[in-house]
Amino acid sequence: MVERFQKDCMYCAHTEKLDANYIEIESLHVATVYLARDQTHLGRVAVVLNWHVDEPFQLTDVERHEFYDDVAHAAEAVEKAVNPGKINYGTYGDTVSHLHVHVVPKKPGDSDWNDAFVNNPENPKKLTDSEYEDIINKIKENL
Repeated sequence: MVERFQKDCMYCAHTEKLDANYIEIESLHVATVYLARDQTHLGRVAVVLNWHVDEPFQLTDVERHEFYDDVAHAAEAVEKAVNPGKINYGTYGDTVSHLHVHVVPKKPGDSDWNDAFVNNPENPKKLTDSEYEDIINKIKENL
């Protein structure tokens, strides 16, 4: 049996680490969309399952379908908000095992075009409060 809440998980416990790295945008059917504070890729979000599992195969077929529907819905909202050349999807879990998908809008000419997206915590691109609010509102308009 998989424990659906883990007190040491930043997503389950809504820790300071979560707040330092993400801004909650909106809860969907079975997942919540968070804007990454590092906006090296304008519009980058994480779509996070609303309960703890480590792997997609730990979900029922219905839960998995609902989760990936939420991922697709969030990606479409990001696409409409920032009009990138392509959206990349990253599901890693090496550092944070809670099931989540990074939705990463990329444009031709990005330094990591043709590669996995770059997550550079040593040199993140931070926005002003009003810039964060603007991108959040654009994404919310399409959710």
